[in-house]
Amino acid sequence: MLMVFSVQAQKIKSKTKLATDSIVVPFFNGIIVQGDVASIASSILSKSGTYSYEGSAQIDLKHKFYPTFELGYAGADKLTTDNIGFKTNGLFWRGGIDFNMLKQKKDSKPTTSLLLLGLRLGMSSFNYSVSNVNITDDYWGGSTQTLNYNNISTTKIWYELTGGVRVEVLKNLYMGWTIRLKTLVSKNADGAITPWYIPGFGTNKSSNLGLNYTIGYKFQLPPKKKPSIKTSETITVNKK
Repeated sequence: MLMVFSVQAQKIKSKTKLATDSIVVPFFNGIIVQGDVASIASSILSKSGTYSYEGSAQIDLKHKFYPTFELGYAGADKLTTDNIGFKTNGLFWRGGIDFNMLKQKKDSKPTTSLLLLGLRLGMSSFNYSVSNVNITDDYWGGSTQTLNYNNISTTKIWYELTGGVRVEVLKNLYMGWTIRLKTLVSKNADGAITPWYIPGFGTNKSSNLGLNYTIGYKFQLPPKKKPSIKTSETITVNKK
């Protein structure tokens, strides 16, 4: 005698099972657009005769790599104790990448806090003027001439080592700071009238320190719906 029992079993009342067992971080996770508050405050409060304004955009790749582009405008209007005047202004840009040094725990939601180390290459092409430069000619009895040098064009290049922190204070709203060690690559020609200030770099010396305090917003693509699988199985039992 053959008896066939067919039992249809649905696991846990046909509950939805996720297609993946661990969290998969997308390659592209949005763009953070930031403005530097520190440079605005410094330009208003400082009595050094310099000013600077800048912003940046960072691309979030897998919450690990952050290609960065920075653009700004800076200048100076300085009068020295010797009554020598210096004026300049111009755009500057920096490009590079930051690395998030915070490790993500396996199967956990990615942290929104960032500990960043990075590299930048900076450049500025600008004009500058130097006025009331006194030159003494010892050959002709020590006569003195006052010269003005107007609209001298130059390009300066430098690189930076950067470190900083970003924290998400509200949904997609980030605040944080960056410290920069800037090293000048372009050398000053011997005997040339050199600029006192370089937009984006600072005073004209071999290296400078910089500090930014930024506020930014992260623009993201709409999240994709997670696929789901409904599973069921049929059990057939043959019994004689």
